[in-house]
Amino acid sequence: MKITIETAKLLEVIDLGLRFVSKNATLPILQNFYFKAAIDGLLLRATDMEKYIEIEIPCKVIMEGAITVNARMFSDIIKTIEEKEVEISVDQKSQVMTLKSAKDNFDINGIAASEYVALPEMPNENTLSVETQLFAEGVSKVEYAVTEKNFSPVLTGVLLKAKEDNLIFVGTDSFRLSEFKAPSGIKEADFALIVPKVTMTDIQKISEYAMSNESETLTVKYSENLIAFQVQVKDMKILATSLLIQGNFPEYEREEIMPKSFNTKILVDKNLCEKAIRKIGILTRDINNYIQIETTKDSIVISSGKTDKGAGTTNIPAIIEGTSLSFGINGKYITDFIKIIKGDELIFNVIDNQKPLILMDKDDASYRYVVRPLINS
Repeated sequence: MKITIETAKLLEVIDLGLRFVSKNATLPILQNFYFKAAIDGLLLRATDMEKYIEIEIPCKVIMEGAITVNARMFSDIIKTIEEKEVEISVDQKSQVMTLKSAKDNFDINGIAASEYVALPEMPNENTLSVETQLFAEGVSKVEYAVTEKNFSPVLTGVLLKAKEDNLIFVGTDSFRLSEFKAPSGIKEADFALIVPKVTMTDIQKISEYAMSNESETLTVKYSENLIAFQVQVKDMKILATSLLIQGNFPEYEREEIMPKSFNTKILVDKNLCEKAIRKIGILTRDINNYIQIETTKDSIVISSGKTDKGAGTTNIPAIIEGTSLSFGINGKYITDFIKIIKGDELIFNVIDNQKPLILMDKDDASYRYVVRPLINS
């Protein structure tokens, strides 16, 4: 194997590929990149056995061949090369990869490509096209509400579903839930898939990379057990595949989980709200980030209650509609939501201090965030 490739282009695909390399593998080969040079260019693969990526990169191929090498080491070396191009060659007998530039020469001991794991076949049962911008936005608006470790596997994934021409993203850890619903123009039959959070964040990065290179469409293919994402970025082809999480996602649209009628509506400036919560959070960061919110005629009072560190209150202007009330809530959950919304004003839709409340961006009706109130013990 012998090729010449642009260093900058190689760095771009390495950054994407590293996200799919196993971090705690007992098999050394799962910590490797698979490289294969063929007449059309270079093929890069990586996997942790749950998610997979394959990237086709055009380059000058002098001799065909294949090898696997440690992904992290390869990445670290390429990042040090300052020249515009790098030559990569492989001694197939010794399984040694050599990286050469005008100033540098590195040898990396590899493992034979024949020992690399096989990638699953791409599912072809169902296909749809999604705008890369829509996909990236959808993931960003829900993934923070999902934990990667949970007693219930379905709560470690993002629900991706199509319903009534909308593409819907949902994430929850059972204490809070985020839903983003956007018209997509999808004409295929309705579906509901639970995709691991780690996969969704990886595909989000691929979508953002595609957007930065003016690639507007992401092709999604799925079966009962697998989902694949395919995108053409200029002269490169990227294919990422992942296992799906099996199980039933919570029926979150029920009234007791996502209420539709409220007794009080609070409208506040999101930046003032975030600053106020951070102030009070100094006292409550060790006790579930608990804060108390109480409405007055034209403001809300945010307080800590009595803690072993002391007590604090602050208030900010607000427009209040409906019944006066007071409720406890995890302040970090609110600031997480504020970081994501694009508008300047935040809405609290509240029933009472016991039932779930819904936060919304005043300027975005497609985005809902449900949070359970806290009881100060």
